[in-house]
Amino acid sequence: MTPMSQEDVERMLRTSRIGRLAMADAGGRPYVIPLPFTWANGALYLRLPMTGRKGEVLQQNRKVCFEIDHYTDTLDDYASVLVEGHLAEVPDIAEKQRIREITRSKYERLRQGYRPGHGRQTPIEQMPLCKIVVEQISGRQRERPAE
Repeated sequence: MTPMSQEDVERMLRTSRIGRLAMADAGGRPYVIPLPFTWANGALYLRLPMTGRKGEVLQQNRKVCFEIDHYTDTLDDYASVLVEGHLAEVPDIAEKQRIREITRSKYERLRQGYRPGHGRQTPIEQMPLCKIVVEQISGRQRERPAE
């Protein structure tokens, strides 16, 4: 495994679809959930209602890590990126609107017009948007040897 270039890390953050949000409660008990995400302006954005177990854990401890990976079926090419920081709610309506549009653009091309939950759009003021305020990013990769 070798360190990834900043350019490769940024590319993975822009193009990956699902990552895993890792958190731990005040007692250190870990909890991880998979989520779609948006990378923009040096922050990682998540539509994240503070309900259920994740809400309970995040009320106790806002320090988080988010992991994304890419690999081939034969595992001869592999890469992963870790984003570490703390979770902050996004109250700014203009920022929410900008991120909603970036997210819609990112995932719309994948859905080919299909929209789960279509017709029940949350008003922007009520959209539960959070961002990871980045403290550290690292990426590692294993590449297939040249033949």
